[in-house]
Amino acid sequence: MRDFVFVLEQTLGHIAHSNNLERVIRADPEVAPTFVHLDFERRHGWQRLPALGNWSFRASVAARRGLIRKIKVKAPDAIFIHTQVAALFATGLMRRIPTVVSLDATPLNFDRVGSAYSHHVSHPSLETAKLAINRRAFAGATGLVTWCKWAADSLRDDYGVPSEKVRVIPPGVDTSIFSPGNRDGRGPVRLLFVGGDLERKGGLDLLQALGSFEGQVELDLVTGSSPPPAPAGATVRVHRGLKPQSAELVRLYREADIFVLPARGDCLPQAIAEAMASGLPVIATSVGAIPEMVRDGENGLIVPAGSPAELARAIAALISEPQRRATMGAAGLEKARRDHDMARNNRSILTLMSDLAEARNFAVGLA
Repeated sequence: MRDFVFVLEQTLGHIAHSNNLERVIRADPEVAPTFVHLDFERRHGWQRLPALGNWSFRASVAARRGLIRKIKVKAPDAIFIHTQVAALFATGLMRRIPTVVSLDATPLNFDRVGSAYSHHVSHPSLETAKLAINRRAFAGATGLVTWCKWAADSLRDDYGVPSEKVRVIPPGVDTSIFSPGNRDGRGPVRLLFVGGDLERKGGLDLLQALGSFEGQVELDLVTGSSPPPAPAGATVRVHRGLKPQSAELVRLYREADIFVLPARGDCLPQAIAEAMASGLPVIATSVGAIPEMVRDGENGLIVPAGSPAELARAIAALISEPQRRATMGAAGLEKARRDHDMARNNRSILTLMSDLAEARNFAVGLA
């Protein structure tokens, strides 16, 4: 029986990943897990002070406290920390206990797409300090898991992490939940958009592009934002407050013909993996690691970010070619099952933790 601790960030798309990972872990009879959840909204009074409310600071403090509480009772065989923002104050612990740090994007990756998140690069002296702190955390980890090659390349090129220390393991999608529907092809083509931040995810660009398709398409808009009025003649159904993997969300994927996510800033959006697992062709942009998921002309179309005109042309191209949509959807489904299977990918994380724990025990035995 392996005694593992999992420190899991509970923000944005990381919540669905956390839920999926926990489900796989709890089903493994060889793992005795302890979970430390890092809730973005929960703050102590002192964390409301300037600078101390920074998420990296709050997450790292909470992670260190949770790990120390566990270690005082019994030292675990291995630790898993997702994401790296929670590992900044755990370097000493990571040197004692085999630790995997997981991330969707490095801080420098995020800087490159950050303007869409209203994130801005700080003063050069602060950026130098941030780089040093993150390099120290990455060096302290026994192993690193990235969701994508984009982040793995940044670890190597920007932070000097040896390639052999890094594994690319996408978070994956539950293919037992997300699967192709049985649309009969009659009626208007149904578009689906899923993005909590309407502007950053490109929802406003999509609404603007819809003005070209009166009567030809219907749009289901899943968001946490309040959208502006739809263009005249456009059919738009707004769905707010849907939970990840909910029956209503799954139904919308199964009833759609095309998934559209023209993001202006993103890393590796899980909604695209869900769309591929649902057999949908995807129209997206080339920001972040999206090109690793959507191959232009193969399982979808890539358009420039912030270009409603180009987006409208891509939608028109797929509206007019049902067979092309089907071919792209099948290619995406194959890719989802091959590269983004949640259960298989999360078991790979457990295998990695076990291997690192065994290697550490072996090294201690030789000492």
